[in-house]
Amino acid sequence: MSSSNTNNAGSIICAGLSCLDLQLLGCTKSGTDEAIERYDDAVHCAGGSASMTGTTLALLLGSTPDEHKEEVHILTKIGMDFAGDTLVEFYRRAGASTRLVLKDPTARTSMAVLPVYQNGKRGCFVNLACNDEFEVNELMGQLENSNLRHPRAFLFGYPHLLPKMQGKSLNGMLAKVREKLSRNGQASVLIGVDLNGVDGSDRVAAQSALVPALSQIDVLHLNEDEAAVLTSSTLASNEYDVDPEFGISAHLLRQITSFHDHGCAVVLLSLGSKGAFVSVTPHAERLQQLSSAHQPYAVMRDWTPGTRACVPAFKISHGEINANGAGDALFSGFCLAASSWAANKQSDQWKVTPEVAAKFASLVAWQRCDVTTRDGTGMKSADLLMDMLKSGDLPEAIDA
Repeated sequence: MSSSNTNNAGSIICAGLSCLDLQLLGCTKSGTDEAIERYDDAVHCAGGSASMTGTTLALLLGSTPDEHKEEVHILTKIGMDFAGDTLVEFYRRAGASTRLVLKDPTARTSMAVLPVYQNGKRGCFVNLACNDEFEVNELMGQLENSNLRHPRAFLFGYPHLLPKMQGKSLNGMLAKVREKLSRNGQASVLIGVDLNGVDGSDRVAAQSALVPALSQIDVLHLNEDEAAVLTSSTLASNEYDVDPEFGISAHLLRQITSFHDHGCAVVLLSLGSKGAFVSVTPHAERLQQLSSAHQPYAVMRDWTPGTRACVPAFKISHGEINANGAGDALFSGFCLAASSWAANKQSDQWKVTPEVAAKFASLVAWQRCDVTTRDGTGMKSADLLMDMLKSGDLPEAIDA
């Protein structure tokens, strides 16, 4: 993998849910419950939000103990068992720091089985194990004496699958994290939250897990189905009033506006093979909360309030696709580009706008979905992806 030449290196913390995934690759899918399905290969990988975002960023940034490289730290809870040991080894191989990982001898590491179908899509069967009991005070305890170098971002997922970190507890935790990681009283650290496991069977519970914390979230990532569950109306899935400019439901656009009104600065909406949609709050003062007069600041501080843009997904020409972790890759790439990391990538002639950040994120997901590059071999570094954007040398867009 090409190395990164990032100067003024800092730290990114990837926190929240983790599990050891067993991927069943090349699965058939007949559509009947009791059919005998086949698969081509069985492969373990580091799964869950903390694992996926952390390993993706570590591979992109070429993280090593070298003081001139970015530090990517994974903060999650595991047991002292085979699955936990295997996760830690995956983190180390990717170049991520494991010193914030909480190892509980009384807990059992979460495991998941993921059939990855021949069309690239996947299923998921999971035992959440120690994630069910992962508490705010445990997470904060890992941060308390961490002495991280120039924290840039804290990326957290998935609150709907972490029952001890939802609603008011999530709000309080994110506020404490911002206070802890802010330097000299300057709130320059970016806080991102990634959603997964949003249960459509109880709309009120799903909303209650997230809405009280929206004011603390700088970047919220979710997909169309999750956004529909979180809407205040049960009519969301029945509406066909597609916005002609962005090609998504006008009802979902109104819901995204509601997220902004509750204090969320930026919403990143995954659209699968259609790409992604990014929406910036219309409230200028919310973006200024990421200001820092004396420290590097998040690029998104200077974005134009009310900006909205769609970007495409990019085609994998050889067709060998594994979409496991695609959303995590999109989220981590976007937050990296929106953070202070991208500040020295800009010039008077070229800025990292919301659309540029979203295209960068789409490139990160493109590499992660390509089976030939997803584990680092042949993967372009974050710096090289930025160079591709500057030059306009991009892969072919899907359905272009």
